[in-house]
Amino acid sequence: MSQGLNKTKHRIKSVQSTRKITKAMQLIATAKVKKLLNAYEDYKDYANEYRELMGVLCAHDTQETHYAKENEGNLPTLYIVISSDLGLCGAYNSNIFKFCREMIQEDDYVIPLGTKATNHFRANPRYNNIIDVDGFDLSLDMDKIYKIVDTIKKEFNEKKWKKVTIIYTEYINSISNSPNAVQLLPITMDYRKWENEDYAPPLFDQDPHVLIPQFLPNYLSSIMYAKLLESQLSEQASRRTAMDNANDNADELLDKLTIEYNKARQSAITQEITEVVSGAEC
Repeated sequence: MSQGLNKTKHRIKSVQSTRKITKAMQLIATAKVKKLLNAYEDYKDYANEYRELMGVLCAHDTQETHYAKENEGNLPTLYIVISSDLGLCGAYNSNIFKFCREMIQEDDYVIPLGTKATNHFRANPRYNNIIDVDGFDLSLDMDKIYKIVDTIKKEFNEKKWKKVTIIYTEYINSISNSPNAVQLLPITMDYRKWENEDYAPPLFDQDPHVLIPQFLPNYLSSIMYAKLLESQLSEQASRRTAMDNANDNADELLDKLTIEYNKARQSAITQEITEVVSGAEC
């Protein structure tokens, strides 16, 4: 009986120790979610304004820039897949990889961002064309982002890729997110005419065909930065939810183990009293 009590007591201490860790991780994730959410809300407006600007320029480009058209020919697509470096974030990474299986073809190329994505694509024989870019990671370093999107733009000009797509996790709310894809190149967006635009069209300092290449690097960098930021926000929100669920499970298990321990302890005490009384009667 004493061995059973010690085993249950040891399990209770183990669960309590684990709960301290998950609780700490939940608090850290909560703080990061708040910080990232504020940054995302601020930057989202900037990125959306840039998208609208490029939409206006492309809509009024009478020469039809090649940045708004897919490269012709039997060319592969380049995918930039954003995952996480760490685990313990629920189904965040598995949802991304499931989404990738439905989109990425065998002859397409992949730039994985995050340790989880790198390991997943390296271990999966279905993906043969993996590109590792030195210095390009999950850090929100605008200089690094600017360099990589400039390289991607040049490769698109050289007709190395048919199109370039970012696979990321879209933030819906604090407990919900979903994998999604956005096309980086060519530029694709709906343009709505302004009211009375036929009578008062927008004026440009230079021809839109000239302005598009000038604005394009900043536009691509803003989209890349926004998706990295949104993915990190989704990751931390997923981790907070996962740790909250882990805390609830730990509390439920502690209640069950405590009841089990108290029952076993009561049985042991009753047995000892019975043995003492029986010995006294003899």
